[in-house]
Amino acid sequence: MVSRRSVLAAAVTLPLTGCVDVGSFDGSTLGGCRTPDSLVSFDTVVGAPLSYELSGNRQSFRADPRFVELLDTWAADWESAAGLGRLTEISTYGAYVDRCESWHAAGRAFDVAVVRHEDGEVSCRYDEWGDDAGRLRGYWRLAASLAAHFTYTLTLSYNAQHHNHIHVDNAVNGFDAPRFRERSRAQVQVVQGVARHVFGRDCPENGSYDVATRDAVRSVQSELGITAPLADVDGWRQFLTRAASGG
Repeated sequence: MVSRRSVLAAAVTLPLTGCVDVGSFDGSTLGGCRTPDSLVSFDTVVGAPLSYELSGNRQSFRADPRFVELLDTWAADWESAAGLGRLTEISTYGAYVDRCESWHAAGRAFDVAVVRHEDGEVSCRYDEWGDDAGRLRGYWRLAASLAAHFTYTLTLSYNAQHHNHIHVDNAVNGFDAPRFRERSRAQVQVVQGVARHVFGRDCPENGSYDVATRDAVRSVQSELGITAPLADVDGWRQFLTRAASGG
């Protein structure tokens, strides 16, 4: 087993098919290439072994060591919220990849394909299961748990490139708690997916924080007893953590 704490000096590209269209918070493109501060090899997240989705083989990946710790924190929270027992495997398209204009190139991005537990799994392979109501509910619970830790959480609603995985990175929030902003299409898509598929609200899925979406959010907040606004750090986290646990 490769130690996650061993810092790798050289950058070797892994055969990844993960997303590369990671822009700034308002959707504009960030030009130029990124150089990671450091990379560590890791083959587990909170004790669950990692596998490469395309081959099914268990292997190690590389990322910024602080980002790996953030993944561990997310996974521990998700394991507690999911109600499916201990995490047993996470299938991924990877983390670090030497590709410009992507936060994968900084070692601060990760692509989630399937999360497996002792008592079930949650798949992000929308390309395989389509509009299955049960799968969609689990998917958006998982997306909510990720969005509670990573501002940039790109889901199946973002574009067709994300129909086989959820991409997360911390380009916006760094290592601080994420905050919701209405102009973030990616965040609004999470809100809308959660409102519709987890809480059963008649909510649009257009990426716009419109009147219908606001009404759906207020309805959910009222039901859950959440008084903090969605724009507050605490209000955003409460909304997402309740969604991750299924309400």
